[in-house]
Amino acid sequence: MREGGCFRPQLHVEGDILYACTNQGLFSMDLSDDGNEWQLVGFEGIPIQNYARRGDEMLALRYNHEDTRYLLLSHDEGKTYEDITPDIIKIKEGISFLNFDQHPIQSDALIVSSWPSGGIYKSADFGKTWEKVSDTTPEYIGFHPTQPEIIYETGYKILESYLDLQITYNGGETWQDQSSSIGMRGTVMRIAFSPANPDRWIAGGSHQIYSSMDNGHTWNVYEFLHETPVNWDYVSNWHFTTYDDDNADIVYMTGYQNTEHKIMCSTDGGKSWSKPYIEPTKKEPEELMFDMKQYKDKLLILTETDVYEVSKAELLSELQTSVQSLEPPAKEEATVYDLLGRQTTEPKLSRGIYIQNRRKIVTQ
Repeated sequence: MREGGCFRPQLHVEGDILYACTNQGLFSMDLSDDGNEWQLVGFEGIPIQNYARRGDEMLALRYNHEDTRYLLLSHDEGKTYEDITPDIIKIKEGISFLNFDQHPIQSDALIVSSWPSGGIYKSADFGKTWEKVSDTTPEYIGFHPTQPEIIYETGYKILESYLDLQITYNGGETWQDQSSSIGMRGTVMRIAFSPANPDRWIAGGSHQIYSSMDNGHTWNVYEFLHETPVNWDYVSNWHFTTYDDDNADIVYMTGYQNTEHKIMCSTDGGKSWSKPYIEPTKKEPEELMFDMKQYKDKLLILTETDVYEVSKAELLSELQTSVQSLEPPAKEEATVYDLLGRQTTEPKLSRGIYIQNRRKIVTQ
């Protein structure tokens, strides 16, 4: 499924039907029967990253580095479609629109973000017209599910600062930069919102977990404790987080640990976690992970080659024998990191851009 470094296909669960965006189109599977197989829905042969629905209409976000046809509108779930990409987002080749989210109440309202230098755009008419609301280029962007005037964007802000966490509380008119409130190690990935308390947010990142109890205005940063020394280069990069649909005290998180797929859970809202212990069977080395959703008693994880199912009960049983505590990170004012969050001791040995004491260092 790998199309390039910016390809970000997503999963959707609609009732009992699972939809998977892939580099060969949109596929579906009926989850109510274990014997069902994947079926091609539409957009055959097109790399689809995400989609939004409005009645009988479907607007798909296409991945494309070669031209500027990003938005495909269909009235029959992708069997036929037309390109409706407006001029305002027909930006230069090499730019991809990788994140796409739909307003949880108003189906006409959408946001889309580009990578690496196109900005964030917002539409109020299901993609016919767009306005630019930010020059930033986040890896993840999304509406707050119950307070959609709040929009967050997270990830890396290359060449400007080490990490990026910005929030707008007025639909994109103004943005608050929260990057300095969460420290310098790693970065914040996709944010999850508590179904019981919408002011409560939680997200994974590189080596750390980030939580807020006041709608993102202030943040607590927690670091994993390890029983033995570890190689920080590739440890604990947690990308996707979700609260359990039926119990807001239970949180699931998945990502990579030492380049392997791992998953863990918490039953106290994120204060303590089971140690990462599951690695879904991978068909390729270094296989990328793209999304996580839940359906009844299962978690569904989209990778480059398949959608893996993980039992919630299996995860929760691990808490009885293996709990990993968290602590605030130690201050490391002199530590140097590269732009991917990897600690390095002698950056002058090679050319590049590094972060030390919250400042950018450029070596020649």
